[in-house]
Amino acid sequence: MNVDGNVTHTDQHCLLLLFRPTMYSILEIAGIETPRHAILLRDEDGNPINTKFVELDDSVQIDDKVFQKPFVEKPVDAEDHNVYIYFPSVAGGGSQRLFRKVGNRSSVYSAESSVRKQGSYIYEDFVVTDGTDVKVR
Repeated sequence: MNVDGNVTHTDQHCLLLLFRPTMYSILEIAGIETPRHAILLRDEDGNPINTKFVELDDSVQIDDKVFQKPFVEKPVDAEDHNVYIYFPSVAGGGSQRLFRKVGNRSSVYSAESSVRKQGSYIYEDFVVTDGTDVKVR
């Protein structure tokens, strides 16, 4: 915002970059690799918008893409740091819930294995990093 409190052209660009689907599109256009992903947009009632969505015990399907657990579920709003990693039943199931660091914690395990039913998310393959901490908004 400028000193008058008006939203500037630069502010609008910054807001676009905080919408993860826009950022993924920019990366793809630039030839930068991203994990395999699919976008699930939902309406206010939690219904998928123009998308086929199926959830099974160890996978989700968004249109023609199937994601086997482990997979990552990220809110489309990059300011929302509540990212979940879902684990397959053979590994005990459940999910690891990542959030903005509070004290010395930035995640908590949950026995809940079902994906969230409200809100819009990007689903992507879980990328094993061999213990390297990789942060990508």
